[in-house]
Amino acid sequence: MAPSEPQQQQQPVVQLAGLQTETRNPRTTAIDTVSTLELCRILQREDARVPSAVEPCVPAIAEAIDLLTERVRRGGRVFYIGAGTSGRLGVLDASEIPPTYSAPPDKFIALIAGGDYALRNAKEGAEDSRSGAEEDLRPYGFDPDVDSLIGIASSGRTPYVLGGLEHVRRIGGATVAVVCVQPSAVQDEGNADHVIAAVTGPESVTGSTRMKAGTATKLVLNMISTGIMIKLGKTYGNLMIDLKATNIKLRQRAKNILRLIGGAACTQTDDELDAVLAACRGSVKLAAVTIVLGVSVADAEARLERNKGVLARVFEEAQQQAVKEEHHDDGLVLCVDAGGSSCRAVIMTPDGASACGSAGPCNVSTIGVDAAMAVMSTAIQEAADNCEATRGRQFQAVKFSAAWVGMAGYERPALSPLIDAALADLLKLRVGQGLRVTADIDLLPTTVAEDQSLDAAVVLVAGTGSVAMSYARAKDGGFARSARAGGWGYLLGDDGGGYGLGREALRRALRQADLHRMRSESGAATPNDAALSPLAGAVLEHFKKQHPACRPQDLLSTVLMPDQPTSDAGAAQGATKRIASVARVVLDAVRTPDGGDAEARAIVEAGTASLAELVAALAETQALDTRRCGLVLAGGLMQDDEYRGRLVDALANRWQFARVETVRQPAVDGARCLQRELRRALN
Repeated sequence: MAPSEPQQQQQPVVQLAGLQTETRNPRTTAIDTVSTLELCRILQREDARVPSAVEPCVPAIAEAIDLLTERVRRGGRVFYIGAGTSGRLGVLDASEIPPTYSAPPDKFIALIAGGDYALRNAKEGAEDSRSGAEEDLRPYGFDPDVDSLIGIASSGRTPYVLGGLEHVRRIGGATVAVVCVQPSAVQDEGNADHVIAAVTGPESVTGSTRMKAGTATKLVLNMISTGIMIKLGKTYGNLMIDLKATNIKLRQRAKNILRLIGGAACTQTDDELDAVLAACRGSVKLAAVTIVLGVSVADAEARLERNKGVLARVFEEAQQQAVKEEHHDDGLVLCVDAGGSSCRAVIMTPDGASACGSAGPCNVSTIGVDAAMAVMSTAIQEAADNCEATRGRQFQAVKFSAAWVGMAGYERPALSPLIDAALADLLKLRVGQGLRVTADIDLLPTTVAEDQSLDAAVVLVAGTGSVAMSYARAKDGGFARSARAGGWGYLLGDDGGGYGLGREALRRALRQADLHRMRSESGAATPNDAALSPLAGAVLEHFKKQHPACRPQDLLSTVLMPDQPTSDAGAAQGATKRIASVARVVLDAVRTPDGGDAEARAIVEAGTASLAELVAALAETQALDTRRCGLVLAGGLMQDDEYRGRLVDALANRWQFARVETVRQPAVDGARCLQRELRRALN
């Protein structure tokens, strides 16, 4: 009997049929039969589709840039991993950053399956090792606290990349994935903080992802690395300010940049500029500071170091110093109410005159630190433009005696140190030394803080959500937070807030819509919307104002996703706002001359009862003497006289508060508090 042949290990079956990049392109099936000119036209038309595939990814790319920038700023590195074309594109992107932006070569590190040999040669099987990326990362001592990983896989299923993302996610690092299919194994495994899916569709040559998928990947990587460098201050406007003049071409470019930045201050000849660059060791940024500000190289270096290498901040600092010599800002205070729905800034002078500015939503846990700083800057600048003492100046040039920023999301432990540092840099004040940073709700008790007959305060907020806080009198005469009730968010709570009222009204309307649909299907439907209750009909009409084609059976989809969202987070935020907007329908329904709609009254009564229970939880557990306690009401719903009146009546049945105040402008109250503190300090 002949000896048996050794069994070969069975290879896993790889399913490629479902991938968009592996589908046969119906537009290119005849490319081998056409003329060369027509062939080139076909290929060009296919390539022209790539930018439109990248466009929907822009929000996700922006989120990735913000994530990676914060970590690089804290000393972190960015690693790229990929196989084949994807790996080579990662290597190309990482290798271009040091000469373009003078970044240290060990800041952006690219790893390709199979090692450097695979850059020029195919290395069979390298991409199939799920543990390969972990092994390749090991010598670099990946630090999950600051380092980040970009996994690149056009197919979204390369084992080398999947394994690398899994490893870094497991140890707590930040991860970004760049793919060209959707759905993908990367998304299914859930190991990427951000998935950028530029779906380029079938290739001109089936499966040749070096073509459209490779082009899209290059565009995405260009955007990510360029975005990080710009956010780190590596450009001045769109000028490549951090280049090093190391050859003839770069020396000429450097001189051109210096003349653009320096303007009239740059009077040097080419030879003189060469000498300046030589003294600055080829650094265009350093040379620009010496020329524009007329300072020594050592002074320029100190200014750049003080401003974290950002040239615009160096010039801004010098401008502020010059302005301070002309303006007297003594006694100006700033208060910012950076809430989840809007951001409001107030500048107040010592005589109590105030100027306001506003901008969009500013919940830092939702939009990120950099975006929150940008929103606040808009609001503060508008306030500065409206203030007689600061009009015509950039707010960064104003020297505030004190500032208080109350920010939604500040209490997240991972975010608060980043926020403190960003605000200190933005306002040129240090936390604890002129700058106070708290949660936005902590601005509210200031409205009763001056009443020294009060030992405590309860703050009840009913806007989109609902939360209550108790505050005890502190040694400095203000109020310090002592306990909290509610504030669980829309998934678990928000009863009595706008979301809670809208949610209950929508539930009732959706039940009515289900009945309407079932009657329609059974042939027992009434004409149009006659089957709906008055409240359900009003809810439907509310959504028809924006979506005229909305029918009862369309109500749920209209509420949850009427349009194509740009991201999962955007879809969730939009649905929350739409649900909360129904609260106004409910409140309008209880104000009719006949005493109001019964369903709406029931929802309102349940809402005020829920809010009263939040107050009860604090009053009872903290053993508050409500006769020496102020009650502060805030939020959009508390501005509604009907709803607020019902709540106050419900509370009056159980407790007698010494004062009940409704806050309409928390930032104004916060600014008044800062002015009082300044006057006490002077006395």
